[in-house]
Amino acid sequence: MKPVQLALTLPLLLAAQAGKDWGVERTTYQDPVTGATVANLTAQDRGKAQNLYYHVSNFTADNSNVILAAERGGTWHIFRSELATGRLIQITDESGVGAASCLPHPKEPRRLLYLRGPEVFEIDIISLAKRKVGTIPEPRTGGYQQPSLSHDGKWLTVTKQRDASNWEIGMMDLETGRYRTVVTQGFRIGHTQHSPVDPRIFYVWETGGYAPQRSWIVNEDGSANRPLYYRADPKTWFTQLKEWMTHEAWVHETGEMTMIMDKVGIVAVNREGESRMLVHGNYWHAAARPDGKFLVADDFSGRIWTIETATGNTRLVTTGTRAADRSVHAHASFDRTGRYVLFNNANRYQTVSIVDLETLAPARIR
Repeated sequence: MKPVQLALTLPLLLAAQAGKDWGVERTTYQDPVTGATVANLTAQDRGKAQNLYYHVSNFTADNSNVILAAERGGTWHIFRSELATGRLIQITDESGVGAASCLPHPKEPRRLLYLRGPEVFEIDIISLAKRKVGTIPEPRTGGYQQPSLSHDGKWLTVTKQRDASNWEIGMMDLETGRYRTVVTQGFRIGHTQHSPVDPRIFYVWETGGYAPQRSWIVNEDGSANRPLYYRADPKTWFTQLKEWMTHEAWVHETGEMTMIMDKVGIVAVNREGESRMLVHGNYWHAAARPDGKFLVADDFSGRIWTIETATGNTRLVTTGTRAADRSVHAHASFDRTGRYVLFNNANRYQTVSIVDLETLAPARIR
């Protein structure tokens, strides 16, 4: 093989290594404002990395591994980073698999679900034994999003675009691969999330900006499809202008949702769509600790905060997460115990980072 051919094929060879132990890439630095120790999970010279998202857990059920997506050889794959050691181990080697297609099982630590186009797979993150669960059926033209698990753990909730103007939410039986339609809409569906406590599915009318009615909820049998958050009377709005609610996420143990009210603050929305203000401020995304007692939120300046929901007290965790790349969204979330905060970080380069909240200095409340 000529040298030039080797140079062209080497990145592909490096990428196709499911099970490869990439060693300890984790490095740390100290935040200059808060003193927090920030741990970067991937090395700068290996390519970019990103977390799965903020409304799903990025940790395995036993909290021993962080699941993330990272580049190797110019291709994105799924990895696990051992929380105790920092070892980075590659899980997948197929193309077309990334952060937005992946879901750690909430009760089985070794079980990982992911989409590759319309195909649904599950894989053992240790043995790498893999099984095809099923395929999202026709008609379809794309639009596959991050799956979510039903409250009873038996079904995977998925989304597809049926044609040029229609979208669909469906559910797939994890044992048999059987698929059934839940609801179709004549608008782009986004942010589909099955409730962790109820047989209900949340989704949004996705426009990339303001939607006439963004928040929707539907029972998993397809009944009672309706707006979730809606104020018909302007006198009850939090602001004089129509409220722009966005970036919604379930609170795992309560069945409420947190939502960002653009440029106003963070609210909690209950199962009937009634809301209460938790904290004022210009936040970007927010995710709750499983018990709902604390939030972690980022802002447009690249700062990450924890917020006590009962009091609205805030605590600055780290800064500068957009310093090297303004396009990065932190999408911060907690681990399954509430001890760690995980986020996308471009303080020096684009990676995934964690902060152990137990190592922070005594809180300074804003």
